[in-house]
Amino acid sequence: MTTSRTRTFRQRSRTVQAFFAIAALGLAVRLVVLQVISSADLSEKARKQHTSVIKLASRRGEILDRQGQELAISQDAWSVYAQPSEYEWPIETMAATLSPELGIEPTQLTRQLRQRHWHWLIRQRDASTSERVRAMKIPGIGVHRESRRVYPRGTLAANLIGFVGLDNQGLAGIEHDLEHVLSQGNDTLLVQTNAHGQEILRENGGSPLASLRSERKRVVLTIDETLQHVAERELEHSIRELGALRGAVVMMDPHTGDVLAYALAPTFDPNRYRDADWARIKNWVAQDVYEPGSTMKIFTVAAALEAGAIAPNTTFPCGPTFRIGRHTISDHDAPAGIRHLTPAQILEVSSNVGALQVGLRMSGARHRQILSELGFGRTSGGGFGGESRGRLPALPWPTVRHTSISYGYGLSATALQVLTAATAIADDGRLHPPRLVDRLEDPHGKVLERFPVASPSLVFRPETATTVRKMLATVVETGTAVAAKIPGYHVAGKTGTANKANPGGAGYSGDVIASFLGFVPAERPELLVLCVLDSPRKAHYASMTAVPLFQAVTREALRTLGIPPDDLREAPPS
Repeated sequence: MTTSRTRTFRQRSRTVQAFFAIAALGLAVRLVVLQVISSADLSEKARKQHTSVIKLASRRGEILDRQGQELAISQDAWSVYAQPSEYEWPIETMAATLSPELGIEPTQLTRQLRQRHWHWLIRQRDASTSERVRAMKIPGIGVHRESRRVYPRGTLAANLIGFVGLDNQGLAGIEHDLEHVLSQGNDTLLVQTNAHGQEILRENGGSPLASLRSERKRVVLTIDETLQHVAERELEHSIRELGALRGAVVMMDPHTGDVLAYALAPTFDPNRYRDADWARIKNWVAQDVYEPGSTMKIFTVAAALEAGAIAPNTTFPCGPTFRIGRHTISDHDAPAGIRHLTPAQILEVSSNVGALQVGLRMSGARHRQILSELGFGRTSGGGFGGESRGRLPALPWPTVRHTSISYGYGLSATALQVLTAATAIADDGRLHPPRLVDRLEDPHGKVLERFPVASPSLVFRPETATTVRKMLATVVETGTAVAAKIPGYHVAGKTGTANKANPGGAGYSGDVIASFLGFVPAERPELLVLCVLDSPRKAHYASMTAVPLFQAVTREALRTLGIPPDDLREAPPS
């Protein structure tokens, strides 16, 4: 009996010992896992549980013009925060004391101060405000340095450059499109909390204050500040004098695609972008489409010459009207009877009847192919955010559509597409996409990366482009654009007065979009300019609206760029 009890006791003892041995082994394994294998992960989880990450407005890279003039910079700014865990004064007293300095009503400020966690009271103020707040020595109220985006030229090129939000994140324009270059990461403030979730940040030491920065890059644009100023000044004057809804002037180097000026009006001040509506902010030159009207006749004639469908001396019988099915196409101020017009004369007098006959000499497939090669129906390749593709109708083209496209209706394009297509006429058949960024620099001006001129695509034979430029010179000499003449220079170009479609898309509103596309000097262009005026009220035709604007802008641009008059230039090769 005794032996049996002893044996049972021993068995139970071994079972208990085995249990504790297994438990001890399991605990040892768990300790190894926690302290060795999972140590880093657990430490990170603990850190996150006791750390709040506050996003700061980070210092961004500057945006400069081609000459190094500052268009967008970052400056130090000061923000005031509240740390409730350190309050010692009554909240009402704090609010009454701070209200005059912060510019916040006491009742609103009281509500802000009652928040339980660390929070901002005001953001990005000048140093004088921060000094006065700091001098008050109110427990729980502190000041931290951030960065504020500043546009020292105000409205200059605002629609192109864009703006940033309160945290210095790009929201529009180049600021948005090149966010990955200009920002290079966010600055953060690490606020530690205790076991009760209370912040224990102390401004002058005590808890970690991390400002994580990486090297910023400066973006150097192709824009010239002086030309931009000229374009904006003359554009605003024309809009005011003509009562236009809006307008644009874009200048380009036709041999590189470099955008030299990009003026839109009315515009806005990116330093106060919240005061502007979207119509003023958006880059409508690249985003809004319209039917170009008579400027498309340039490309109709060039396409027909390139296709071998016409010759420079081909003549077309042009009456005041032309009927296709139920549609009647007419020419403005055309004399009675039949005129026999060459392609140059069709452009000179801007004949719709002549242009549609030129277009019909080509097949729809060949005509569309060349327009597609010129960039219609696709984005320009210049990297403009939100750029529209426009609309180039698919084949087959019914006759009525083919004729309307020939004189600038039945398709839609952006002003940027029209300007880009014109580089193929100005540069001997070579099409250049717009180029907006020249290079990236470090903060000391050292070049980090250059953006080479994109390889052009050959759309026309050089002789085709040369022939069309000569035709366009007659438009300025004796045609619809005599007001574009500039003393000392031969100018080539084409007017366009396009009926404006109704917003609903059915029919036309009665307003027009007047434009002029010009080349200077005509024989060997060095400057390509497009002027657009939307819905001018005090004059109708481009000859009285966009053409004088072109003359005023281009005359001064030639002087600024140092392009010599024709009689001082080397004669073009024969």
